[in-house]
Amino acid sequence: WFNQGCAAGCASCTGDAKVDHCPTATAPTLPDRFRTFGIGEATDWTRTHPWRSPGAAPVLDACGVAGGAPRDNSAPGGHPPPGHAWGARGSLLPPLASSAPASWRAGGVVEVGWGIAANHGGGYAYRLCPASAPLTEECFQANHLPFADDASTLRLGGGGEVRAPAADVSKGTVPAGGAWRRNPVPACRGGSCDAPQFPPPAGCDATCWGTSDNASIGRVLPVIVDRLKLPVSLRPGRYVLGFRWDCEATSQVWASCSDVTILSGGAGGVSAAQQ
Repeated sequence: WFNQGCAAGCASCTGDAKVDHCPTATAPTLPDRFRTFGIGEATDWTRTHPWRSPGAAPVLDACGVAGGAPRDNSAPGGHPPPGHAWGARGSLLPPLASSAPASWRAGGVVEVGWGIAANHGGGYAYRLCPASAPLTEECFQANHLPFADDASTLRLGGGGEVRAPAADVSKGTVPAGGAWRRNPVPACRGGSCDAPQFPPPAGCDATCWGTSDNASIGRVLPVIVDRLKLPVSLRPGRYVLGFRWDCEATSQVWASCSDVTILSGGAGGVSAAQQ
């Protein structure tokens, strides 16, 4: 579930891997120290990609669309999940019937996580929207969630954990002042994968960082776990947790939506399902 061909300053995503932005695409707003691809290269080939202006690129759907586009998008690896047509909107999916939604308390700190199949760099954020409201970007942006800690935890594929100091940015982001977190797992620099795009956190070796899993060297990209601080002002009720990953290596915005229930104030909660 993702969105293909998205760039800040454009009215909509192109849905086309060959046309990744429009003529009105705007200049990047991301400070260079948060870059994840093309660092120091002569040509700024990522300048219109979503992570270069966190949260500003439009989407086809706030919860992503099946296959990333309303038509065949298999060239860049987009495929609809079984049982879904190209372009089916994630925001229109029914609540999961197989399990009860996570329960969180307003004012509490909760744990969330996501995993990578193909590492496109960039960064991410978590947001909430009342389940009774249309699941739009505007709704999610109005409930942008702050991170509770200054580090992520990488749960390694072979077991164990690594602490990854956070690189959070709140300048040049949408919503204004909303914190986005740089993907802490660097992808490969160059086709031979001899070096990472940027220094990985201590303890994250070549079996932890990279562009994708590689069984020949035992590489399994880790699950990225964070803790979020829920506002005390949240009203109890049913919500949808929206995860948004703005890529830098591609013009894609990946998304995932989860059902959660917010309970009246407290200091904790039950973790949501990993994205």
